[in-house]
Amino acid sequence: MNLKGITIWVLGFFSFLAGSNVISAVIMWFNLGPEGTIYLLGNLTGAIPVYVYLLISVLAMLALLGGTAHKLVSELSVADQIKVIDEKANSLQAGQESQHKALEVVKARVFLVDESLERMRQEFSKRLVEQGDAIKQSLESGHKAQQKTLDGVQGRVFLLDESLKGVNKGLSEQEEVIKGVNATLVGKISPQLADVKEALAQLEQRDTKTVAAIVKQRDEIEEIKLKLERLEGALVTPKPLLASQSNVEDVKGIGPGKGAELKEIGITNVGDLIMADPKVVAEKLGSSDKTVEKLQGRAQLALVPGLKDKDLLLLEELDIIDRKSLAEQDPIELSKRINAIFKVNLAKGKVSEADKPTIEEIDSWVKFARP
Repeated sequence: MNLKGITIWVLGFFSFLAGSNVISAVIMWFNLGPEGTIYLLGNLTGAIPVYVYLLISVLAMLALLGGTAHKLVSELSVADQIKVIDEKANSLQAGQESQHKALEVVKARVFLVDESLERMRQEFSKRLVEQGDAIKQSLESGHKAQQKTLDGVQGRVFLLDESLKGVNKGLSEQEEVIKGVNATLVGKISPQLADVKEALAQLEQRDTKTVAAIVKQRDEIEEIKLKLERLEGALVTPKPLLASQSNVEDVKGIGPGKGAELKEIGITNVGDLIMADPKVVAEKLGSSDKTVEKLQGRAQLALVPGLKDKDLLLLEELDIIDRKSLAEQDPIELSKRINAIFKVNLAKGKVSEADKPTIEEIDSWVKFARP
């Protein structure tokens, strides 16, 4: 019991004594009356009226009860709140880091998609400009041909005017000739105008199809992005704690001293330790066969992808000490057992809530452990 707990018990005890004094004062009130007098501590304090003694007792009891309640509430609430706040802060920080990484990946992919769309937009604009230039050239060449034809007609009309000037009949013939020339011009210009209208209509139709194709392609890109994200989540394999070529000292329980002794018999890495004869290793280290087998089991579990140091401790508490025993487990039953032992370690402060493995992680351990 700490000092704060002792303080609470002392305050509670004095509160009880103050309550007893209040009860005693009430009894004296009924026996002696409010104006009756009593002597406390002999004649040291002199005669004290009963109502004064009752008032002092009530005030003392209320003060002690208030101090006890305040101390008890502050002691019970602050520690739990601080612990809950720390756990939530750690969880929020881990979530923010994960979201930040995911956001960076999404930004990179969106940047690539934007670059692709920008290239398509530039190519589309270039084609529109080329088509506009072609139509402009066609219109300009048609306009020049029409202008040349008009110039020739005007020359002929001028010659006719000069040669048939002053003759009414000649004028009538000239009018007929001019009407024929106008009809010819209209017949030549109308097909060209119709061709221009048709070209413009085709260009507008192509623009509509191109926009629809771009929208469709953008939707397909979004769908491909979602599929890539799902495939990435399914294909990414977690890394193991150790590899077969890792130093033998990296296995928990093997320090530099034991590592040097193992190297003397040719065991330099984790793979050598797993394949070694336990009796030979035990004889060299001066340990029992079970101790060496436990070290070999730790090395085997450290090669399982996704397992962390604290996960290995939980498995060892459940007597799962090698890869074979892990492979024989049912993922759901193993999750229940790990959850129970995790709560005990959490109460002891050995682990935090963030260290709790999920059912999916436990299922992957079992799958990777199986041959």
